[in-house]
Formats: sequence, structure tokens, C-alpha cells
Amino acid sequence: MSFILQVLGLFVLVASSEMLNGIARTLFLNRRVGAASAKRLSLLPALALCLLICFFYVPLLGIGTEGGLLLLGVALSIFMGLFDVAVGRLVVKKRWAAILDDFDIRKGNLLGVGLVAMAFCPLLATRVARCLGSGPPG
Repeated sequence: MSFILQVLGLFVLVASSEMLNGIARTLFLNRRVGAASAKRLSLLPALALCLLICFFYVPLLGIGTEGGLLLLGVALSIFMGLFDVAVGRLVVKKRWAAILDDFDIRKGNLLGVGLVAMAFCPLLATRVARCLGSGPPG
């Protein structure tokens, strides 16, 4: 049970950072470059935030295998996709078509690409931590 709560803690931290990234994008980038370009530009800081959180948090979970880290990343991506849909529907009151458009790469929207990349954040962050000598052995 403790491990599940720790994983949920990771999910909440990443979701919070992504919300802050979205708010910053809306407040600062939308007016300067337009909403569509701002969404694309905010992908990099969103992934950087996820990597940074994973760098510090994931070693605390004690996951020792690459498969386990990938499974955590896939679960994180699924959670974030569902979180994005829930916020879109329940908070922002978006129509389903608008929510699905956010995932459509043919329209230049990179949310789906970001979620796929996010699936590798725990593994990548752990590898970086190990290279720097600050991660768990393995």
C-alpha cells in the first residue's frame, strides 16, 4: 500500500507541475506567439519538469529494473492523459472534439507525443542519476 501511495505522490507532483506549465503557457506565451505555437513550445519545459521530478523522486521508489521503470512511465502517461481529459471536460468545459484535437498530431498538436515521451522519463531520469552517481545501484 505504501508503494502505491508513493507512486500516486509522483503522479500528483507531475500533474501539478504540468498544470503550472499550462498556466504559465496561457499567461505568458499565448499572447506572444499564439495558442497553437504556445502549446508546441511548452512541450519542452513540460518534459523537463517531468524529468526533473523523476530524477529526484523515482529513486526513492526503489524500482530496480528497466521494465519496472518503463511500466511506471506508461502508468504515469496514462494517468496524465486521463488527467488532461478530466480537466478539459470538468474544469475547462471543453467539448470532446476539442479534447481529442489536443492529441491529433496531424493538426500540429503534440500532447500525444508528449505523453509517449513522458513514458520514458522515469527510465531516463534514473539512468542519468546513475551516471552522475546519485541513483540506486543496478
